[in-house]
Amino acid sequence: MPFPNFIGRARFWTEERVIAALATAVAEIKGPLPRSDAAYNRIKKGRFDWPTTGRILEYFHSMARAWLAAGALADRVSLFNIEWSEEEKEYLCDHAGISTLEDIARYLGRTRGGVRGQLWKMGIASRHNQGFLSAAELAKEYGCPYHRVRTLLNAGIIKARYDSLRNRWEVDPDDITPAVATLLEAPKQTHKTWPTDVGDYYQRYGIRRSGEKAAALA
Repeated sequence: MPFPNFIGRARFWTEERVIAALATAVAEIKGPLPRSDAAYNRIKKGRFDWPTTGRILEYFHSMARAWLAAGALADRVSLFNIEWSEEEKEYLCDHAGISTLEDIARYLGRTRGGVRGQLWKMGIASRHNQGFLSAAELAKEYGCPYHRVRTLLNAGIIKARYDSLRNRWEVDPDDITPAVATLLEAPKQTHKTWPTDVGDYYQRYGIRRSGEKAAALA
């Protein structure tokens, strides 16, 4: 007997019933699950015990979200072109730089390229998210000249990894020893031979006025 959309004044296809029916569909369908409403309808045909795509999309906004809500394994669901949820973004932020892109993609049911693309959209580099600093960031952190950091990196004094793809150094702050920190924080060297300008010409050159005449200080 066909399933009605309503029983009296109550809607039959509630969210709970949609999930339960889709869980049955997940068990019956072999292989990847339909990624679109058109593909779902081709399989559904006259199955009145399966919910309509209208109800599914009303509750979950996409077939992929509906399948996941029904307990389908992520590797059977395609999330291609599906907006990232706040929960997915939070998971991505928490695991970028800790788990591999492949592991993150497998957990979220996304492709590796999709994960990398979302990281780029969020302005997150996986290694930077783990706390690695570039040479410029390290110089800013310690208030020293950029060339000093580059010199220490090239000499191997600062332990770091060079990313040839992005053409940048990646330094773990935990690898900065007290000795290296002392080198970074050392006063800026200068080769200036003239006196420091203190804003007063006479004081700068040790000259004082005596009436109308200026005499050099001993």
